[in-house]
Amino acid sequence: MENNSYYHLFEKSPLPMWVVDISTLRFLDVNHAAIVHYGFSKDEFLVMTVTDILAPEDVPLVKNENTLRHVKKNGQLIHVEIESNQMEFKGTLARLVLSHDITERIAHQKEILENVERYDIVSKATSDVVWDYDLTTKVVSWNQGINGVLKYETIGNTTDIDWWRDRVHPEDQQRVLAGFDESLINGGKSWEDKYRFFCGDGSYRYIQDRGYIGLDEHGTAYRMIGAMQDITRQMEEEHWSKLLESVIINTTDGVLITDANYDAGLSIVYVNDALVEMSGYSRTELIGARPDIFHGDDHNQQGLEKIYQAIKKKEPCNIELSNYTKEGRLYDVSINLSPVTNSVGEITHWISIRRDITETRAYVKAIEAQNKKMMNIAWLQSHKVRGPLTRIMSLVELLANSDPDNETKVLLEYLSKSAMELDEIIVDITNHAGNHNVD
Repeated sequence: MENNSYYHLFEKSPLPMWVVDISTLRFLDVNHAAIVHYGFSKDEFLVMTVTDILAPEDVPLVKNENTLRHVKKNGQLIHVEIESNQMEFKGTLARLVLSHDITERIAHQKEILENVERYDIVSKATSDVVWDYDLTTKVVSWNQGINGVLKYETIGNTTDIDWWRDRVHPEDQQRVLAGFDESLINGGKSWEDKYRFFCGDGSYRYIQDRGYIGLDEHGTAYRMIGAMQDITRQMEEEHWSKLLESVIINTTDGVLITDANYDAGLSIVYVNDALVEMSGYSRTELIGARPDIFHGDDHNQQGLEKIYQAIKKKEPCNIELSNYTKEGRLYDVSINLSPVTNSVGEITHWISIRRDITETRAYVKAIEAQNKKMMNIAWLQSHKVRGPLTRIMSLVELLANSDPDNETKVLLEYLSKSAMELDEIIVDITNHAGNHNVD
């Protein structure tokens, strides 16, 4: 150490270094990095021994272990790796010591181990696929989820990393693999993504994948441990949920959802655009209001009682009602009311689909009026016209039996034939009106 060049390297080293007496473990010299990192001044160091900075439990290990715990002046406990070489320092047998603070690495390794333990517990409870990727060997170790979830029953519990890469869905590969590699290159602590994975039964499953990255003292990834969760059902439910939401939003029928608090009066929690347009009320005016806002002053409609009874009995129902817009315009609606239940069968909401049937009702009423008119015609034909015709036919028959001359006989025959044809026409009109109402 008397050599100036060596002493310069010692003093300028970014890592804490010191020289200790082999026999007494007393500090003989310390560099600037040690003073800064540990918080003791040089004079304080030179009256101390190595055991003074050791955690009490580690004192017996000082001569035999390379990984120890030191205590800074402020009381902070740190983990260090020790490298030392024997030397002579100013005539004294000594050791040159380099101290490397690995506290963050130890904490990160502990975090990884905790995550491994947590994932192992979770995997047993939820059948997640737990994996351990060794970046040095490029080997991935799998738990039993590779058989149960991913359906690879004969592949064993280890694969290379390319086996996983090749089974990510082609449409997801570029995004997923780029994110995976970037997290390892940039020294990130974790990685997460969703993707489709090709399984042993020939199907693709949606996977939620999370990994925790182990870094060495240089910040380089050396290990990654994670778990794959099968979220296929969740993704399918989300797809159908979005599809149903799209149907509700875009349908021309009005959709209304209320809570299920019957005692306090059902309260509207959702209306779609079609119902807003149909009723003339704004969404703000409808949310929180009761459904009878649509009934105007007409609260005695027969259909309302059917709705109240259906709600009490927790049954669906179909009913037609008269509603009123915000401006008071009458319109008719067909309502399909159904309860919505949770996972234990409790009703949480009521949903009603409302279709404006004003034009339909008007059309039906017009048809009914037309049918009534046809029946009146039939009655008129049957009673008002057929009576005189019957009398005419009787007179013709009397005249034909009074021995008329030949010319009169011919005329009577024509008159009888015409009367019978007219009678057939009346019968046909009556039957048509009675049996074939306009619909």
